Amino acid sequence: MVSTVQTYMNQYEVTLEEANKMLKVIIEEAWMDIVEECIEHKRPMALLEVAVNVARTMDFMYKSEDAFTLSFSLKNTIASIYVNSV
Repeated sequence: MVSTVQTYMNQYEVTLEEANKMLKVIIEEAWMDIVEECIEHKRPMALLEVAVNVARTMDFMYKSEDAFTLSFSLKNTIASIYVNSV
């Protein structure tokens, strides 16, 4: 299975470190776009809240590792939310 990092490396012929660095820049710019949209209120806030929540979910799932592909890594988190809640 090919990851975004591998695809970026192949497309731009860069190293793993360079690909990770550039993807972090792209993610940061995307967050700035989302924040700007929320501040300017050009679109309905209900729509923006959905976009922010999707972005938060993706940030959580991919921040340290690919939790979508390696879903077993989410087991403890999901258990702590639903099974072991206070």
